[in-house]
Amino acid sequence: MYLLIKPLGSVVFKWGGYNSVLLGGSMNSGYFEPLPMPSSIYGLLKYAYIITGLGNKEPKFKGPLLYAKNKEKQAICVHVYPLELKCNIEGEEKNIKVEEEDFERRIGIAIDRKTKTTKESYIYMEKMLDLYRLSKRILNEGRVKNGKSPKEEVEKYGILIETDDENVNKLNGVIAPFGGESRPAKISVEEISFNKKLNKKLLASPAIIDKGDDNHVEWGSQKASISAKRITYRLISLGFDINKRLEIRLSLMPTVEVSNGAIGYFTEKGWGSVVEI
Repeated sequence: MYLLIKPLGSVVFKWGGYNSVLLGGSMNSGYFEPLPMPSSIYGLLKYAYIITGLGNKEPKFKGPLLYAKNKEKQAICVHVYPLELKCNIEGEEKNIKVEEEDFERRIGIAIDRKTKTTKESYIYMEKMLDLYRLSKRILNEGRVKNGKSPKEEVEKYGILIETDDENVNKLNGVIAPFGGESRPAKISVEEISFNKKLNKKLLASPAIIDKGDDNHVEWGSQKASISAKRITYRLISLGFDINKRLEIRLSLMPTVEVSNGAIGYFTEKGWGSVVEI
């Protein structure tokens, strides 16, 4: 079973930056990506579960993926950090670079978390992703028909996650805060099939590990083989919990090819998800 999270407008997926826990200043920016961290999805699901009366527990999920569909074809994409996507467009593999044109730039003033007032002379810049525009561009990257690239409008798009929890049927139609600045997004329950797969098992989200090299990663007593042209490790925050930043851990960034299932710690919260596209 799939959940499709559709932002109702441009959305912010921030993966750290100059106004992080380590750095700050009167003018700061950050690193913005085409897909959210698992912590952003976890927060959305936690909110949705509470307001629909499902309690404080959240479903285990895999993902995220970017999904787009028009009248002629559908595309499913996995994150390639930084700022790239590996897409299956009707059985055709495409590596797509996320461009500046896919973002809108907006200026804001930082808020003090304790006083809830603005911070004097503390201006920041957000890059807000136009997911509709990016989805349309991805679909137009596929094979041409009759010598022309299709230009149909996107019928369906959003951030796709997979879950086995049937309780999520109650989330259909729920609107919840999502991503940076808590922009609104609509949740829909979807039955999606992918008939033309690339038969590749890929890491879809950062895997929280203890150590790694160009061939393996290790966490606890477990180990997994990995392969990719470019392998990236980064220190990453696990997010926030009641206005408190969670720990920073070593992570293997997406994507790499793997032979087994989920990798690393906290996989029940979407970290280290492995998907087949």
